[in-house]
Amino acid sequence: MLLPFREHLDFGPTPYDQLQAKEGIPIIKGNVVADVTDLQLGRWERMGATGCYLNLSNQQQTDAYVCEIAPGGQTLPQRHLFEEIIYVAKGRGATSVWQEGAGKVTFEWAQGAIFAVPLNASYIHYNGSRDEPVRLFAGTTCPRMINIFHNEDFIFRNPFKFRDRFHEGDEFLRYNKHMAERYWETNLVPDVNQFALDDFPMKGKGVKHMRFTLADTTYGCHVSEFPPGCRSTFHRHGPGAVIIITQGEGYVVLWKDGEERQLHQFKVGTVYSPDDLMWHGHFNTGSGAMRHFAMRGDSPKYSHDRFRNPLWTMIPMNEEPPDIHREYVDVLKEKGVKTSVSVVED
Repeated sequence: MLLPFREHLDFGPTPYDQLQAKEGIPIIKGNVVADVTDLQLGRWERMGATGCYLNLSNQQQTDAYVCEIAPGGQTLPQRHLFEEIIYVAKGRGATSVWQEGAGKVTFEWAQGAIFAVPLNASYIHYNGSRDEPVRLFAGTTCPRMINIFHNEDFIFRNPFKFRDRFHEGDEFLRYNKHMAERYWETNLVPDVNQFALDDFPMKGKGVKHMRFTLADTTYGCHVSEFPPGCRSTFHRHGPGAVIIITQGEGYVVLWKDGEERQLHQFKVGTVYSPDDLMWHGHFNTGSGAMRHFAMRGDSPKYSHDRFRNPLWTMIPMNEEPPDIHREYVDVLKEKGVKTSVSVVED
C-alpha cells in the first residue's frame, strides 16, 4: 500500500522565519519559479547586493536564494555554518575563498558553472563584467541549521576552521576526481551542460547522470540528462529537493493523492521543488537533450542511507492514469519531435 503524504503542521514563526523577516528581502513561495533571471529582487544588506529567498515546497530542510551582483561589483565577505551549492544562472565572475591563517584561493566562473564554498570558509563573489549583472542561484541547508541552533552568532560568526575541508592554493582546483560510476568529487564544474555524464542504462535508454560531492560538502546534488522523447515515471521522496533546468525544455507534473494534477512548463532557468511526498514526473518535449541540476539529500561521500524502497517511491507505468502518457505523446507530435518515446524509472 502506498504511504499517504504527511500533513504539514504550523506552530508559528520558526527561527529561520525570523531571520528572513530581519533580512527583509523578497520571499518566493510555492512549487515553481518560471525563470530565476526574471525574479524581482530587493536590497540585501548582509550580502551587499540584491536578492530574494526561494522558500519552495512548504518545507524548512533546505532553501534557495538568488543573488544579483551589479556590473563591476562584489558581495560583502560571508562566512556561515550551513552548506551552500551555487549555480551561475547569468553572467561571469570570480569567487575568493579563504580561512584565517591560510592562503586565499580565487577561481573564475561563468554561466552554467556549479561550485560550493567549503563549510564556514570566508568568501566574496565578484562580477567580472562592467556591463552585465551576475545572477547566482544557490541551494543551502540554512533553515535546518538555524532552526536547530537558533543562534545567529553561532551560525554566521563562528570562528571554527574546518581544515579538512579546505584545500589551499592550486590544490583547491586540482581536487577533481571520478570516484566511481556516476559519482564525481570536485570543487568546481565549469559548465554543467558540457560536463561529461555517465550512462545510466538501468534508468532508460540514453539517460545520463552524475552525482557530485562539491568542496567536501555533505549536501547532495546531481545532474541528469534526458534524451528527446524521454519522460520519467512518477516518483516522490522527502522534502528539500530543488531542481533548476540548465538545458532544453519540457514540463513537470506535480501531483498529490486526492488533488488535481498540476502541469508546469519549464525552460532554462525554471526552478521547481515538489512538496514532501508529492508525486512528480519530468517530461522532455524538446528536439534535443534536456538537463537539470538538482540539489537534494546527502552527498555520495557522506550518505548514510543508501537504500530506496520502490514500493512507495515510484508509480509503475501500468498504474498511472493513462491520459498522462497519451498527452505527452500528443505534445511531441505537435512539436514535431520525431523519436521513439522512452520512460525513465525514477
